[in-house]
Amino acid sequence: MTTVRDVITALDGIAPPHLCLGDDPRGLLVGDMGAPVTRVALALDVTLPVARAAAVSGAEMAVAHHPLIYHPLRAVRTDDPHPGAVVHECIRSGIAVACAHTNWDVAAGGVNDVLAGLLGLEGTRPLQITRRDPLVKVAVFVPVEARDKVLDAMAAAGAGAIGDYDRCAFWSPGTGTFRPLPGADPYAGEVGKIATADEERLEMVVPEEKWRAVERAMKEAHPYEEVAYDAYSLKNTAAEYGIGRVGRLPEPVPAAEFLSRVRSALSFPEVRMAGPAGRPVQTVAVCGGAGAFLMKDAISAGADALVTSDVRHHEYVDAEANGFLLLDAGHAATEAPGARELARRLRAALEVRGVAVSYHEPDGTETLV
Repeated sequence: MTTVRDVITALDGIAPPHLCLGDDPRGLLVGDMGAPVTRVALALDVTLPVARAAAVSGAEMAVAHHPLIYHPLRAVRTDDPHPGAVVHECIRSGIAVACAHTNWDVAAGGVNDVLAGLLGLEGTRPLQITRRDPLVKVAVFVPVEARDKVLDAMAAAGAGAIGDYDRCAFWSPGTGTFRPLPGADPYAGEVGKIATADEERLEMVVPEEKWRAVERAMKEAHPYEEVAYDAYSLKNTAAEYGIGRVGRLPEPVPAAEFLSRVRSALSFPEVRMAGPAGRPVQTVAVCGGAGAFLMKDAISAGADALVTSDVRHHEYVDAEANGFLLLDAGHAATEAPGARELARRLRAALEVRGVAVSYHEPDGTETLV
């Protein structure tokens, strides 16, 4: 039986919770972790029509990009159209509600990568770094014949990944010595006698959040009754994650042509643009949702334009003053493609469990993804 907890685990694998910005809501917001799930309704927002459509379709769970509960609720009332009436409807219908918000904005393949891909950007990178994964170095002493078994177990749990390489490790030979005490069950040697063994010092790096899993795998694969190892934090870090993306178009295009491309790519003709209409565009920054706060980062990154949404008057004025192109492409238009991608990925993760995933527009209509 697949449960809400299993769906959350799959969701966390796609949009890791540690990538959230600040105390942003994520994960389960309404419902029972142990409740069974056979169908999930996914949407940009859990609206009342989405909640009702989910109930009609037989979904026991709804997942959205935007949190249904963003601020603490003092009351849950049906005369409060949103979120009160929606929360009430979900509870009444037995529908659990979860979200992947800024963690899906930041995650690889998430909202901002999808947006950058739709605009044809190449060589993208985070616009503003929000997280650098801490690294742990582990050095474990293993008998020569067990080295590969321990190495493979640690690598399978997440150790030894460096850039585009995995199973990265270093080992060096040496001699270990020990004396088994009464009550011990030694792999080698005899109780009460000093023993020596040909061993190797096996070293691997591990992202900090995977360290406990790697530690368990290492101990399970190691033949010794007591495993000797060291683990210490490093100053260098693993992958870098961030909000927004910046990349380049294959060829520069006039600003007017770029505006037309954005409107076409997002199927949103109401895109507005401020800045020098004659400026050619090649380096482009993007941020799904309200991301005009990243304009200085975009300028520092050498971008000619920033595509985002919810632009305020003074931000348009700032863009004009800086000779920079700022495009408001609509909040939903810049994020809905990423929400559809989340539906596709969650469907792929849950299909082996026999769980169906559907995508719903704000009016509750189910659409193919």
